[in-house]
Amino acid sequence: MEQRVYLKPIEKEDIDYLLTLWKNPDIMDFWFSEPYMNREKFNASFEERQKDSSLRQFIAYVDEERIGYANLHHINLRHRTAVFAVMVDPKNQGKGYAEEVVRRTVDYGFYQLNLNKINLDVVDFNKKAVYIYEKVGFQVEGKQEQQLFIQGDYHTSLSMGILRDRYHADNT
Repeated sequence: MEQRVYLKPIEKEDIDYLLTLWKNPDIMDFWFSEPYMNREKFNASFEERQKDSSLRQFIAYVDEERIGYANLHHINLRHRTAVFAVMVDPKNQGKGYAEEVVRRTVDYGFYQLNLNKINLDVVDFNKKAVYIYEKVGFQVEGKQEQQLFIQGDYHTSLSMGILRDRYHADNT
C-alpha cells in the first residue's frame, strides 16, 4: 500500500485545528465526551498533556494538509501496552485515510515504543470504525453493555486489542 498519510507530533500551532475538532459534536460523540471546550481550558490541557510521558499525540497529514489527530495514551512501559484513539476531520472522512492513520499509529507503537499490545474502545454502532480496526488486525476482546451515552441513548462499548506478533504476521 502506498503511504499517503504521515504523522507529526502535535505542536502549539496545531491548537486552533485541534480545538475545532474538540468542539465538533459529531466527533466528540465518538470520543465519548461532550463537545465542551474553550480556548483557555484547551490551552491548559494542552500544556499538561505535553508533560505526560505516558502519552504520544500526533497530527495526521496528507501532503501538508492536516486530516486528523491520533494518540497512544496510558502507555505502560513495564507491560508494553497502550490505548489508541483517533479522530479524522469530517471533511476528510470517506477518503480511505482512517486506515492509514490507524496503521501509522500502530506502527509507531510497535516499532518505536516496542509495545506488545495496543487496546481501544469503540461504540458498537460505529461499524465503519470497527471494520477498519478489524482490517488492521484488532480483535474484539469484550463488550460493556449500555456503557456509553451517545445521541440520547445508551450503547455498547467494544473493547478491542491487537498484539504485536499478530500485527507483524498480518502486515508483512
